[in-house]
Amino acid sequence: DDVFDVFKLDSRQFDEMKEKHFFKLRNGQYVVKPGIASSLSFLTKLLKAKQEEQQSLTDDGDQQERTNDFINNHPLLKSLVSWYQHNDNDNNKNDCKHSYHDSVKKFAAALYILGGKQAYQFVRLNLYGSLPSLTTLNAIIMNTHLKIDEGNFRFDLLEQHFDSPNTKFCFLSEDCTGVIRKVKYDTTTNSFVGFTTPLKNGIPIPQYYKTESFEELKFWFDTIEKAPLLNVHMVQPIPSSSDERRVPIPFLLGAYGVTSKFTANDVLHRWMFIFENSFEKEIRIIGFSTDADNKYMRAMRLASGFFASLPHFKFHDHLHLFKIQLPSQWSWFYLRPQQLLLFFQDPIHLVTKWRNRLLSTTADLCLGQDRITMEHLRDILNSDQYTKLDHGLTKSDLNPKDRQNYSSSVKLVSNDLLNLLADRTDAHGTLVYLQSLKMIITAYIEKSTTITERLESSWCLVFVCRLWWSWTKNLKVSKPSKTTTVKTNKKMNSNGKYFITKPAYLSVEINAHNLLYLVLLVQQKQLPKEALNIYLFNSQACESTFRNTRSLSGAFSTIVNFTVNDFLRRSQKLSMLNKMKCDQSNESLLFPVHHKHRQDTHLLSTLHLEDIDELDIEQIILNAYYRAINLIQHSKISALLKERGIFALESLSNYVYKQLNTNSRLFDYSTQTTNDDSDELELDEDEDDADDTTNSDAEDNEELLESIGETGDNIDEEVMTSIKSTFSGINIVDKVSPHLNNSYFKIKINEDWQYLHKESACWILTDTKAHSSSDRLSRVIETGQNDQ
Repeated sequence: DDVFDVFKLDSRQFDEMKEKHFFKLRNGQYVVKPGIASSLSFLTKLLKAKQEEQQSLTDDGDQQERTNDFINNHPLLKSLVSWYQHNDNDNNKNDCKHSYHDSVKKFAAALYILGGKQAYQFVRLNLYGSLPSLTTLNAIIMNTHLKIDEGNFRFDLLEQHFDSPNTKFCFLSEDCTGVIRKVKYDTTTNSFVGFTTPLKNGIPIPQYYKTESFEELKFWFDTIEKAPLLNVHMVQPIPSSSDERRVPIPFLLGAYGVTSKFTANDVLHRWMFIFENSFEKEIRIIGFSTDADNKYMRAMRLASGFFASLPHFKFHDHLHLFKIQLPSQWSWFYLRPQQLLLFFQDPIHLVTKWRNRLLSTTADLCLGQDRITMEHLRDILNSDQYTKLDHGLTKSDLNPKDRQNYSSSVKLVSNDLLNLLADRTDAHGTLVYLQSLKMIITAYIEKSTTITERLESSWCLVFVCRLWWSWTKNLKVSKPSKTTTVKTNKKMNSNGKYFITKPAYLSVEINAHNLLYLVLLVQQKQLPKEALNIYLFNSQACESTFRNTRSLSGAFSTIVNFTVNDFLRRSQKLSMLNKMKCDQSNESLLFPVHHKHRQDTHLLSTLHLEDIDELDIEQIILNAYYRAINLIQHSKISALLKERGIFALESLSNYVYKQLNTNSRLFDYSTQTTNDDSDELELDEDEDDADDTTNSDAEDNEELLESIGETGDNIDEEVMTSIKSTFSGINIVDKVSPHLNNSYFKIKINEDWQYLHKESACWILTDTKAHSSSDRLSRVIETGQNDQ
C-alpha cells in the first residue's frame, strides 16, 4: 500500500538512498521529500488508470462478442441492424438529416396503404425520424405516376406490367359495382368526376366534364345523371414458364362511372378498342370474362358466332385470328373454327346462379319424374338423425335471399351431403342437380383438376342440360301431378319453370365450348401450356379490386363504400401496393399471407398440365355423354327422347343446335336494330342482375352527348346571393395565384366578383347526401326490388 514502508527496515543498504531522498529529522526519523512523494503518487495513479482501462477493454470485448453471437442467432434482429447501418451510411453521404432510402419510402407507403393514416401516424410518432411525414409520403405516392383518370385506359403502364418478356398473353375481365352518387373535383385533371361518363361507340370519353363556368356546372348537376355504377377492366397476365410457378398480379386497365344504359354493341366496340390498343403493344388478349349479364352474354354470342343464324361481328382483316382444325363429325361443337377472342362466364357467378335457382320460391324444377327441391336439403338439416358433423349445413346456407353466398354452394356439393341424398329414394333429382353444380366447380374453379377432368366435367354438364332442355321442349301435358309424373303446358314451358335459367344454361354451353377451343389451341401449338390455368379466366379480379378498395378506409372508419372519385384515388394506392408485391429484387418487402391463401399465388404443377398431344378429345366427349346418360337414367326422360329420335349424341346435338338457332331472336347490334326478348331464352324471372336494355339506351347516350355539347348556348350568367359577407369554412377568396386559376370559378356574389373553388362548387350544388348500405347483400336486395 505504501512503497516507502520498505525504508523502515533497519538495514545499512538503505542509508545511501535515505540520505538522497529523505529528510533526516533531529529526533532521528526520516521523511520523504515532498517532490518525490508527489511524483510517486502520480505514477501510481497512472498505472492504476491504465490497469482499469485494460480491464474495461477486456470486458467490452467479451460483451461485444456475446452481443454479436446474440444478433447472429436472430436473423430478424441482424437484418434490422444491417438496415440501420446502411441507412446511416446513406445519410452521411447525403449529409441530410431527413433523407430516406428508397426501401424506407416503399415500406412507409405500404404501411400507410395497409394500415391507414392512424396506424402510420402511431408508428411514426413512436419511432421518431424513422418514417417520412404524411406530406412527403403523399408526394411520393403522387410521383409514382400510377394514378388512373376516369375513362382513361392505361396501355403504357400495361406494357410495363408485363415484366417478363415471355409473358405476352392475357385475359381481360369487366364488371360493375354500385357506388355512392356524388360529384367530386379532380385537381390533377381539372375535371369533375361522378357524372355518367359519355360513351362514343361504347368507348368512354376521358375527362369529359371540364368547364370554367359555374353556370355550366350547375346545368350539369340539373340535367346529367350521377353515375350509380362503376365499370372496371382488369387484365390477368398469363404466366410464362420463366415465372417459377408464380401467378402474375392482375392489372387495373381502366375505370369510369356508368349507368346500365349501354348495349351489346357498345360492349363489342369497347372490347375491340382494348384488343387493338393492346395488340399494338405486342400483348395478345386471349379473351374476356364477365358475370353473365344479358348484355355481355349477347356480345359474346355475337362476337364468337355461337349460333350460325346470328350475323357475327365484323373484325378487321389485319388482326391475327385463332384458327383450329375441326373434324366434320363434331356435330356437338357449335363454335366457328376461326375466332378472334374466347369468352368465359365467371364460374363463381355461375355457381351462385345455379344455387339460387334451387332455392328460388318461384321455380318448380323437375327432371323427368324426379323433383328438384330445397325441401330435400331442409329435411336433412332438420332431421334428428343427422347433426352438423354429418352434413355441415346451417340454416343460412339455405337462405334464398342470400344470392351471392358462394361458400354455401361449396357446402351443398360436399361428398357428405351428396351421400346423404343418395340414400334417399325421393331425392334423386336434387342429387343430380347438385352433382351438376359440382361439375362447374371441378371444371373451372378447382386448381387441382387435370385437363381431362375439366373437359369431361364441363361437357358432361352440357349434355345433362341438353337432355333436360330437350325433354322440356317435347312435353305436351299440363303440370306435374302428385304422383311425380311431370306434366306441363306451353305457357309454363316457355317461362322455363322446370328448367335452369337462361344465363346459366348459355353460360354452361359457352364455357364448355371455349374451354375445348382453348385446349385445341394449346394442342396445336398456338398458345403455351400455361394458358391452361383455367381458374384464372374469370371476373374475380374485378371483385377482388372492389373488396380491396373498400378495405382501404382504415381501421377507425365505418365507411366501406366509395364514390367514383374515391375509387380512382384509392386505385393508385392499390397499384403501388401491387407493384411492390411484384418486386423480385433483393430489397423487396415481405407481405403476410393468410394460411388459407398460401397456395393461391402458386400455379398448377406441371403434372396437371399433362401432355396435351396425348389427349383423345373424342373419347373424352363420349365418356362425358355416357356419364350424363347415367345421371339422368333414373328420371325416365330417355324414353320420351328416344321416341322423338333425339337421344343419341349426334341427333341430340343437332336438335339443340336447331332449337337454339330458331329461338334466338338476337340481331346484329352493329346496326342498332331492336331485339325481341319474348323468347324463352331471353327471359329470366329469377335473374339477379340488372334488367336488360334495348337500343333506346343508345339513343339516351347520344342525347346525353348532345345535351352536354349544347350547354354553352343554353345557360345564362347567374349571380349568387347571400345574406353573409364572409364565408367561413368555404373556399371563397378575393384573389388567387395565377397558377391556381383553373381550380376556381370566377363568380359574382352580392355584386362582388370572387373566386369559388371548384370542389366547394360541388358542395354548394349537391342538395342530397347520397349513401349506400354497408351491407352488400342489402344493396343487392334493394337493387332487385327497384328493378321490379
